Amino acid sequence: MKENPRNIPVVESLRAGILSRDGFMGEDTRPFTDIILDDAAALAALGTNAVELAQKMTNLTKLGQDTPGITVTHKGYAITVEEYMGKIGCPFRDHRAPKRNTTVVGPKGQEMSWTDLNVHLIRAHGFFQGQGAPYRLEPNELVEFLKDA
Repeated sequence: MKENPRNIPVVESLRAGILSRDGFMGEDTRPFTDIILDDAAALAALGTNAVELAQKMTNLTKLGQDTPGITVTHKGYAITVEEYMGKIGCPFRDHRAPKRNTTVVGPKGQEMSWTDLNVHLIRAHGFFQGQGAPYRLEPNELVEFLKDA
């Protein structure tokens, strides 16, 4: 299917080397719009949505934000936030996120990490990134991980 001309700037920004070294698509060959639709369907089947997940991620990040590099605990989650200088632009061209990584170890010892840009992409665009992208978060895994957060 031919790409919608309005999406061309986004498609370009999602590629490796434009906004980030590795890009946002990994080896996924689907149009980003299909990725968003597929992930939204997976979330709906699990009884949640991207905004709810992004809010839980934001809440956990905020808990560790005041003490960067120091692990804090909340409801069995161990949260460590690392901050870096600068900001990174959203490939959808509507936001610049601080360069901040949040690493969380869950109550069962499982670990997940995300950036502020991940949270924005999920909340504002329902975009979890393409398969194989270094910062892709699998929606079903994220739902399970955050169920008690």
